Amino acid sequence: MKILSVSSVQRIGLATCLVLGMFVVGHLQGTRSANLSNVSVTLSSSRPSFRGGLASGNTVGSSEVILNTTNGVWPSSSSAQLVVGDSLRIGEAGSLGTYTITEIVDNSTVNVTPVLASGDTELNDDVVASTSATLTVRLTTANAIANGAFRILVPADSTDAAARDGIPDGTGFDFGTSAPTVTCPSSAPATYLFATGTATASAVTVNGTKYHSFECRYYGTGAIGTVFDGTTYGAFTITSLINPAPSRTGHTIGYADTYNIIVRQVDSTYNVADATTVNVGVVESVRVTATVSPQITFRILGVNSGTSVCGVNTDVSTTASLVPLGSLSISAFTTAAQALSVSTNAPNGYAVTTVENDQLGRNGGVCTGDNTGVNCIRDSVGDGGAMSHTAPAKWSLGTAKGFAYSLHEVNAGAGTPAFSYNTNSGNCDGTNYCFKQFADAENSQAPQSIFTGTTVADNDNVFVCYKAIIAATQAAGEYSNYLTYTATATF
Repeated sequence: MKILSVSSVQRIGLATCLVLGMFVVGHLQGTRSANLSNVSVTLSSSRPSFRGGLASGNTVGSSEVILNTTNGVWPSSSSAQLVVGDSLRIGEAGSLGTYTITEIVDNSTVNVTPVLASGDTELNDDVVASTSATLTVRLTTANAIANGAFRILVPADSTDAAARDGIPDGTGFDFGTSAPTVTCPSSAPATYLFATGTATASAVTVNGTKYHSFECRYYGTGAIGTVFDGTTYGAFTITSLINPAPSRTGHTIGYADTYNIIVRQVDSTYNVADATTVNVGVVESVRVTATVSPQITFRILGVNSGTSVCGVNTDVSTTASLVPLGSLSISAFTTAAQALSVSTNAPNGYAVTTVENDQLGRNGGVCTGDNTGVNCIRDSVGDGGAMSHTAPAKWSLGTAKGFAYSLHEVNAGAGTPAFSYNTNSGNCDGTNYCFKQFADAENSQAPQSIFTGTTVADNDNVFVCYKAIIAATQAAGEYSNYLTYTATATF
């Protein structure tokens, strides 16, 4: 007698696009003067902010945002300056709607959530995504200046109101609608006792350029060669500055726009004692994309005789395609098992189902309905007659003839079986005898679940345990049917 397992079906869903954002973080350092030495200025993120506009074709209720990519019209003209997860503000000044980028489609199109609202779809409406960064300054003093201050001057838009409205500027760093936090060195020698740092928007003009001023005033004599590098003594930090948008003209994707930041040490009356100018650059992040194809691997494995599974030791060995139950007894059960294994990268998991083509028929003959004739080994109904293809039940008595299966989970949590050989609920009492009929395709019964997973899987597996016993009147001969196991991934 043999049961052939014929097919495992793989159904593949939609491909998945993996998008990774990689920040380019660093600084472009210019020539240092002979005054303050070892001066460096770094940005925690060197991504430019985005300030662009809408193209025509945007519609209310759509998740698609079409950008104006005409060079020179807006500081930002490419979605290359955006990253999935960015907060995008769209609309007219004073009434900007807030959205989150869910996908970068191409250089002119991004998808957002929620959908576009009324008033946020008109041609040349503002499109803004601010990148805030922490600016860190490290330096070594050159002179002992008593009761002085360190002033960090950061370039600003030439219009004072625009330089502090929280909207990225194409000509400098925006101060924001509330003052950035200036943190002075927390560790310093007694020659430098720092007060609380202060921030002033558009405070200084140097050679016709407006600068925001960030100041750390100190009390003490000062000293030559004091190292404020974040290790020897603390560094100077400014948080929540809004990075510039690209220059309106002349910007090339991948080429940094550079800005001069002036670091000064001044005396008690703000006379400049030492000064060094350092260049910093802002440049687009590198968007790395890759496609991971949907995959599912489903395997049926044989189990050797004598294997302890489903609370018993199996009587016969199986292969991936054959369950040779051999000569069945009228007084004792014959048991066998196979192992089912699923691996998939489907984020929503998988399901494995099974169905038999018919009950076990003599010479593969048809067993109509729930046939109990001498030429069919019927699907067992269990000890009390309650077992079916949809409901497992206890089956421990040899007087309840037929064929059925049970399940044995291999690794807890690696897939969830539909039931288990030791289930303690319904018509099963937890005593290792919980079995179920196979769904019968000949009797128009739908395939039934074997086990499922709710996320990606790496070799989730379960044992299927087969058991059979025959009546004394069973006609002699070879009996067979076919089982089909189907594995379906949900992407």
